Amino acid sequence: MDDSTPRFTMVKSQTIGDIPESLSEKSQGLLDTLSMLCSFYSAEDLASFLYSQMFAELTQQGDAWVSFEIGLYVDHTKTLDLIPSQKEMLVADSKSTGVFEGDLHRCANENDAVARLNQWYSIVHSPDSRFE
Repeated sequence: MDDSTPRFTMVKSQTIGDIPESLSEKSQGLLDTLSMLCSFYSAEDLASFLYSQMFAELTQQGDAWVSFEIGLYVDHTKTLDLIPSQKEMLVADSKSTGVFEGDLHRCANENDAVARLNQWYSIVHSPDSRFE
């Protein structure tokens, strides 16, 4: 794979709860940006964003209220659902690829997110499972 090609995409999938009334203008701007397809060059790059102060300010305001779709840059049919909340960062594998036990993973921290994203990438990016 060319090092200049992103590995992952992320986009706001849906609003699953009430949008917090205390959402700042900065957070609303980030949400607007995430409503368009964003790309990340590595699992480290994506996890660093997911655990950034800016993303936390947007998503960690009580119960889960928004979900995101993480996908492969080269094959947008390969996706994960990300549901962040104040309590946890939940990753759901709605395609049941077998990467996560029970198709769910609760990320413990940024390093865990990197490991799980790389694990998922190695399975779904393999030539045997792509573009099916």
